Amino acid sequence: MSAAAGVTVRVGSRGSQLALAQTHAIIAMMAAQRPEWRFEIVEIATHGDRFQDVPIARMGDQVQRGIFNTALEEAVLEGRVDVATCSFKDVESRLPAGLAAMSVGKREDPRDVLLSRHGVPLGGLPKGAVLATSSPRRVSQLRAYRPDFRFEPMRGNVTTRAGRDVERYDGVVLAAAGVKRLGLQERITQYIPEEILLPAPAQAALGCEYAAHRGDIAALVAGIQDADTERCVRLEKALLVRLSGGCFAPVGALARVERGVLTLRACAVSADGKRRAARTLHGSPGAGAILLAAAADDLLRAGAREIIAETRGILQVERT
Repeated sequence: MSAAAGVTVRVGSRGSQLALAQTHAIIAMMAAQRPEWRFEIVEIATHGDRFQDVPIARMGDQVQRGIFNTALEEAVLEGRVDVATCSFKDVESRLPAGLAAMSVGKREDPRDVLLSRHGVPLGGLPKGAVLATSSPRRVSQLRAYRPDFRFEPMRGNVTTRAGRDVERYDGVVLAAAGVKRLGLQERITQYIPEEILLPAPAQAALGCEYAAHRGDIAALVAGIQDADTERCVRLEKALLVRLSGGCFAPVGALARVERGVLTLRACAVSADGKRRAARTLHGSPGAGAILLAAAADDLLRAGAREIIAETRGILQVERT
């Protein structure tokens, strides 16, 4: 950050259309807090961006643990950028030494959506319909809903998946937030109910990573944080850790604060869709730790850890 001609904040971002749209949204919030500062985007290529023809879940454990954020984190730690933007669900629970992270802004719609050339919701798709998704979480829950569904892995940017891929398959399943942030919501066939498909922990929340010693950046980021969003996404990610899950665990989790009540819903579903561990809990907004402990204990007793381990084993076989 330079003070020669006023303060300039270098903001690291992936170069994808969605990442840049999210970065511009975050910068707009920051600029509203600090209109006298200048914000400069620095595009950073990540491992996930370089290998878009390989399904993420088949890239291997080491790649999975930092596929989208490692390069951004390195840029922060090396001082090439002052802050890095991200999807908060991609932030690792255990950050590299010297880094800090916060969610920022209000969370977008956390649900997943169906885009279909048939123009009908999941229940109306033809028997044996092929859905495009690379997410074990989506596959397991949708298979539980309709065992006849077939699935094909999918990579590429959201614009491609919302366009060309919709014509190639019976349906494409994406996060509503990404579709809406790109202004493509008119292509959505169905907002999939949470009773059918619970989202990934912290889905639809934006985030920032920065050097832990940078009090100026910490204050800037804290100024654009939404307290309820931060409370909920931290709870969801903490639950994933308690279940020994990772980025590609078949775990759905969603916390909400509505009318003074904190609700946590979570599930783990086996790859064949036949086994399900699920829990819904309610408490006061300050009862996150209590809900976390109760939900984790109940899910583990119901076999969540075994379901996660089984899915991890299937993915390892598919990589070989």
